[in-house]
Amino acid sequence: MLKQIKHWLFKLSANRTINNRDRTNAFTTPVKPMTNWNVAFLTTAGVHLKSQEGFDVDAGDPSVRLIPSDTDPDQLMITHTHYDTEEADKDTGAVFPLEALKKLAEEGRIGSVAKTHYGMMGYIPETDRLDQESIPVILKQLKKEHVDVLLLSPG
Repeated sequence: MLKQIKHWLFKLSANRTINNRDRTNAFTTPVKPMTNWNVAFLTTAGVHLKSQEGFDVDAGDPSVRLIPSDTDPDQLMITHTHYDTEEADKDTGAVFPLEALKKLAEEGRIGSVAKTHYGMMGYIPETDRLDQESIPVILKQLKKEHVDVLLLSPG
């Protein structure tokens, strides 16, 4: 019973945060042509380096894992229990298509691939920590690397 009440309170908190968010600048049209974009990728599918600590799924872990663009796909893994990860475990490119992004850059369809990409876990009922801790880290890194476009992928 206590677990149900806790979950309900988390859900109420998440809804409050989402409903109070300013959406006026959520999306924007890139000024540069696509062939000049510096592109980064963020997934909430629980992807992280094998050398990094896994996500605490049951706790609603709001933390972010920084993933270098030169990471070999074999060095990635998934820690998430709120979706069927069977196919993604076989090929992390299904939810974190970093290699496909690199190919777009090689083909000249985008300008470049950012040096850093982002792995998160999508079950985050307490969004205050997300706003206060994780998002500032991501925004700082995106600005530092002059990223034009951040592609997002859920789990």
